[in-house]
Amino acid sequence: MDEILFNDIYDKYVNIVWRTAKYYSENETDADEITQLTFVNLLISYEKIRNKNAIESWLRTTAYRLACSQMRRRKLEMLLDDEGLVAQMGEEVPGPDELIFMRKRRRKETELTSTMLEELYQHNPRWYDAVVRAFVLEIPQKEIAEEMGIRLEAFQSMLFRAKKWMKTKYEADYREMK
Repeated sequence: MDEILFNDIYDKYVNIVWRTAKYYSENETDADEITQLTFVNLLISYEKIRNKNAIESWLRTTAYRLACSQMRRRKLEMLLDDEGLVAQMGEEVPGPDELIFMRKRRRKETELTSTMLEELYQHNPRWYDAVVRAFVLEIPQKEIAEEMGIRLEAFQSMLFRAKKWMKTKYEADYREMK
């Protein structure tokens, strides 16, 4: 996709994508992030889109999926955080210092994830596309494999190699956070 075409699409649809993301995420900050991810996914997937006349629908659907995925992750994080706190502390409520430490740790985890994805994209854009679509967008692996024109087993092998690369490169950083 050339830069001029991307800029034209971006200018034409950015407000629609943002409003869609805001509607489903109910949060302006999340809507900004979802909009950005939607257009990153457009750059990655543009050549695979069969009906170029349906770009608006593709963008809205992608923004919707990202918003839903983000909401599911948040709910899961809240459940895990609540269960984790109860398990760790019994009936105790965390103090201000503990909350600051927990927030700092979450921020570090988010930064590490962003760094990992950025470097994965630099290392192998195809792996990045596979990881984002499978684990961020939560698109079924079979569907992604079909869109990429490969067998499901080949797609799963690609995910395995990408995860192995990330683990090798970032395992020490991950352990340091624990």
